[in-house]
Amino acid sequence: MMKQQGITLIGAIFVLIIVSLLGQYLINIAAISRQNTILALQSARASQAANAGIEWAVSQIINGNNCAASTTLTLAINNFVTTVSCTQLGTYEEDSENSSVYRITSQSKYGSYGQIDYVSRQIQAIVHD
Repeated sequence: MMKQQGITLIGAIFVLIIVSLLGQYLINIAAISRQNTILALQSARASQAANAGIEWAVSQIINGNNCAASTTLTLAINNFVTTVSCTQLGTYEEDSENSSVYRITSQSKYGSYGQIDYVSRQIQAIVHD
């Protein structure tokens, strides 16, 4: 009678388990990389939306010489909500002309705090008319 040798079967099962665990690890790494890429893109969009809020406030100051206390803008950049606030810091006289100094704060948000895709960026600028 011949002896059966089952050691090869055990080795093959062990290799299959190792390969399947490695495949699962690579899938997890790919998902994390994809999520990081999406968050980086959303972060860039939030920065651009906040910049748009600053530019809007600067144009309001330059063209209308007014500074609204707080204004909420809803920009058409993938559902970002941008809040722009403006504070007059003071006035000064230069060459017999009065000028005002303003602090503009623009904050852009996407989603709600605690969500996996929540992104928020805030930019401040100081301008004068």
